[in-house]
Amino acid sequence: MAHALAALDVPGVFYSGYPRWKLPGSEHLQVRSHPLRTLLTYGLLRVPAWLRPADRDLFLWQDGGFDRWVGAVLAPCDDFHGIPGQCLHAFGKARALGVRTVLNHATGPVAEWVKIMEPVYAARGRRLEVETRFDAVYFERESREYALADLHCAASTVVRDQLVRQGVPGDRVWVVPYGADESVFHSQGAAREKKFRIVFAGQASLRKDPGTLLRALTLSGRRDWAADFFGGMLEEVKSDVAGYGGPVPLRWHGPCAQVRLAEEFRRGSVLVLPSLEEGFGLVVVQALACGLPCIVSDRVGAKDLVRHRVNGSVFASGDANALLEELLWWERNPAIVQAETSWTTPANTLLRLSRDTPR
Repeated sequence: MAHALAALDVPGVFYSGYPRWKLPGSEHLQVRSHPLRTLLTYGLLRVPAWLRPADRDLFLWQDGGFDRWVGAVLAPCDDFHGIPGQCLHAFGKARALGVRTVLNHATGPVAEWVKIMEPVYAARGRRLEVETRFDAVYFERESREYALADLHCAASTVVRDQLVRQGVPGDRVWVVPYGADESVFHSQGAAREKKFRIVFAGQASLRKDPGTLLRALTLSGRRDWAADFFGGMLEEVKSDVAGYGGPVPLRWHGPCAQVRLAEEFRRGSVLVLPSLEEGFGLVVVQALACGLPCIVSDRVGAKDLVRHRVNGSVFASGDANALLEELLWWERNPAIVQAETSWTTPANTLLRLSRDTPR
């Protein structure tokens, strides 16, 4: 988005907790970086858990420090965009400067996340408040950020609807989807393999719900299919994977670079993202950019980009039979699909909304 806005000659300053070397192309942008806590946090995550603070404490320390730094150095501007959990102090400074505040949501409100996922964790004998950083302190901070937000910018209609259910007026919510880096994710050279090949991309977790995909594969009875999984795997879903006995062979590749992922998208038959909760799902727009049809659950925000059985399919979350029906349809109707995936369209949408929304 930063590069797309710059290409439209929209001036902006971007505050990042990452070091400049982790921000390719940032030499062409006005970027202010404050990476010390980020580097320390990720360095400590390599240390055995019993020798360091808990993950949640590390990330809260990282986010809190970044927020206070932005609040201290924020310069006057027209609009200031912040990320939930990282902008309480910065929003306070923006308000003091007379700057309009916009809270950006890649995911839905945490209260909605908890509402969806708490029973899923409980069914596994797990406590959500122990395994995440979403406790009373987090909710209190989020509430204060919401109170300081003049507007909200959601990545999808799924997130917009969740915000409205949380009491945010609909006319205060912008919907601006994400794009793909088309220098990496493109359909040039795309060629479907003869074998029907299902791609799952993302960290396998209870939220991503790989279990529904595994059940669909078991129901398929197909030994001539293949399923490739790209991304890490959390402990919470390892029992699902270990218990899989379906006929479709599973291939686990672990995390991979974006260039490799784009190549796999161009070779695959279909991407499946069966998430129980997914504010957007960046892999969907990336896969579409590579011409790969996307089968997503109705809780995936990027369904806004999916035209049913044109460039993908939408099925009811958790319904393995419905997912299998769409897999069978795309096996019968292989295609290299098209969709608008550049960052230029979202950038123009954001610019229009910024100019047209009364202050």
